[in-house]
Amino acid sequence: MHEGTLKIYPPLQKCYKRMFPFKLATTSYIYPDRIVPNVTLLAPFFDEIELVLFESEGQDNLPDEEGINGLKNCSIHHSVGFNVHLPIDIFLGDESEEVRSKGVSVVKKVIERTICLTPSVYILHFDQRNKSSQDEVDVETWQSRIIQSIKEMVENGIEPNRIAIETLAYPFEWIEDIVRNFGFSICLDIGHILIQKQDLRLYLKNYLPNTSIIHLHGFQNGIDHLGIDRLPVPVLEIILSHLRDYHGIASIEVFSIDDLKSSLTTLEEIWGRS
Repeated sequence: MHEGTLKIYPPLQKCYKRMFPFKLATTSYIYPDRIVPNVTLLAPFFDEIELVLFESEGQDNLPDEEGINGLKNCSIHHSVGFNVHLPIDIFLGDESEEVRSKGVSVVKKVIERTICLTPSVYILHFDQRNKSSQDEVDVETWQSRIIQSIKEMVENGIEPNRIAIETLAYPFEWIEDIVRNFGFSICLDIGHILIQKQDLRLYLKNYLPNTSIIHLHGFQNGIDHLGIDRLPVPVLEIILSHLRDYHGIASIEVFSIDDLKSSLTTLEEIWGRS
């Protein structure tokens, strides 16, 4: 995929590199453009960029050789690191063996293409095709299919210690033993935890020690991935109090410059007084 020429967008005005004990990141889809132009604009201001490779079907946004070289140059010139969000339209616990094997192939393809960028972590969903299945799924059978897919990943040379498994709509207890036993880390998605009305304090207590990356975003009226200014201040204070001794990655997982700016302003304000 050709990444195109750099359009003119208003840049951020402040550098946030090394401002916090954790590495601050945001996504590669802040501006309405492709990955390399986004990274070029954002790299001077953040410790890492989350390369969002959300879809494996349709329009493939996996960078080609030219795009990878552009990302390498950004990394060197701006001392910025990367983490990679693997596609979300793969289902490693699906009933269909074909669907599961295709998911493993997609993970392998993305890692092989991007490993030269030395990402800090790859973020992976153990998602369910039927989102309403939380109430009816045969959890043990689904878990066994996840395990088989992981074994296939390992046979294909994919190392679990490079991968963080994201908290989603279902209780993380369903997969925490799998995560631990195979040596994955955790992607603690704060927005998902809150929108599902899960116990934030319990998640932070139980899972933060094995968390390599946190996704920070707000929600309103059921709409997710909004600025963190949409979260109640007491909730933000709880989150940031736990981040005082956190040295992993915290990615502001929003997809517009307005949500990013409001998130950064709120993060600074709450951090300064909490």
